[in-house]
Amino acid sequence: MEPLRAGDPERVGSFTLRGRLGAGGMGEVFLGRSPGGRSVAVKVVYPHLAGQSEFRARFAVEVAAAEAVGGAFTAPVVAAGPEDDPPWIATAYIPGPDLAEAVAVAGPLPERPVWGLAAGLVEALQAIHSRGLLHRDLKPANVLLAADGPRVIDFGIARPLEGTSLTRTGMVVGTAGFMSPEQAEGGEVGPAADVFSLGAVLAFAASGEEPFGQGQPWAILHRVVNDEPRLDAVDGPLHDLIAACLAKSPAERPALPQLLELITAHWDPPDEASGSSRWPVGVTTLIQHRVTAPTASYTQSSEPPEPPEAPDSVDSPESSEFPHSPESVHDAPTTTANTSEGELTRRFEEALHIGARRPAEAVDRFAEVVADHTHVLGADHPGTLLCRHEQARNLGLVGVRADAVQLFAEVAVDRARVLGPDHPDTLNSRHQHALYLGHSGKYLRAAHLMAGVADDRARALGADHPDTLKSRHQRAFCLGQGGRFRKAARLFAQLATDSARVLGPDHPDTVLAQHGHARFLSRSRRLRW
Repeated sequence: MEPLRAGDPERVGSFTLRGRLGAGGMGEVFLGRSPGGRSVAVKVVYPHLAGQSEFRARFAVEVAAAEAVGGAFTAPVVAAGPEDDPPWIATAYIPGPDLAEAVAVAGPLPERPVWGLAAGLVEALQAIHSRGLLHRDLKPANVLLAADGPRVIDFGIARPLEGTSLTRTGMVVGTAGFMSPEQAEGGEVGPAADVFSLGAVLAFAASGEEPFGQGQPWAILHRVVNDEPRLDAVDGPLHDLIAACLAKSPAERPALPQLLELITAHWDPPDEASGSSRWPVGVTTLIQHRVTAPTASYTQSSEPPEPPEAPDSVDSPESSEFPHSPESVHDAPTTTANTSEGELTRRFEEALHIGARRPAEAVDRFAEVVADHTHVLGADHPGTLLCRHEQARNLGLVGVRADAVQLFAEVAVDRARVLGPDHPDTLNSRHQHALYLGHSGKYLRAAHLMAGVADDRARALGADHPDTLKSRHQRAFCLGQGGRFRKAARLFAQLATDSARVLGPDHPDTVLAQHGHARFLSRSRRLRW
């Protein structure tokens, strides 16, 4: 959340605004507080839209739709001012990221959380449909992940199942990659259209990719109508459920009660009394960060808070140069008389030295070093995060891959929050997370994650940066190991050309890329024979 900017309203209705939560196509969203101290999300319509009579009519429909819908998995309306200037609506504040952000930061959800997500979304759609409404824009950005389950939000284009439309005949309303074929063609839509969107959302949650790809909206809509969805990263009963939702014909899609029966046959809700989270560690960390954020005191300021200082270099086992200045992180504890900054550096270097020869011993040593750094410098200090990264790396080296994967995921989330999502150290932790996910045998999931790392490294560091090339190599390798021989061969061929140009034709990485191309090209030909 950002502080309020100059020119932002201080109050809307009876709510005091405390910060900015975001913005969308319709308006800006603020964190508000009621006179009784309740946190709410206040959506305020943009002035240029507030002056359009047709838009105000649509907004009034949104308010009426949102007020009519209840249920455990929607965000209830607290108050609204559809006739005010500008119009606004306030809903209960849901402390959690949306699904799009969660997948971008923490990667695709494991299978069990996807089942739980499916159950919550089906219940939400049942609540919406029971009021005689359709959502018509179910997508990852409209699904918030709270500690106790998902919440469906934003009824900006919801409409009655049977009633007059506020849009012109044949007008396409929705988001290209998540709308049904009948929506894409501007035809009549019913509850089955929301079921199709549900399938697309679940496919995205499980794979990290939209099932009909990306690109220009018209191209995506063409694929929605004519092509089969890409569900390579999903298998078993979950694949079958998603594929059924994505049937081209509305009549062939399961109804919501049928879906709930299928889901409950494969998933039991977690026991709330146990305190166990229904989400993976990376998502839980994001939720916890949102839970604590609204309690901070935000003042009127045109600039966001100063970010913490970042390390000067990318992680490297050989590098022990990292910042230990407590001033680089807000509210970090000062060093104690018993543990100096120099002593922390000495312990870190000693653990690195041990790890070069005895990684099993280094795992325990780094656990102690992490505890020392956390106590002296704070959990969010870049030096502490570096120690946790090295602890995860040594766990991977000794074969404790599940723990390494989990710890790398946690460090990646924390580094994105502290250093920024494009910082080299953040990208390095994401790369290692995907790498060890592949080492644990989950090749296709690893390939999906590594593709995102490669894209982000190309954008942040440059397409020819050696780290970008390494992520591309690992993506191709994981695809090949996962049985996608033809695609792996094609990616290795492209990588070999680029590596020869950047690193030289005789560089070991170029030679490895050439070998990868030959290996998986041979396997793809064997399949054809």
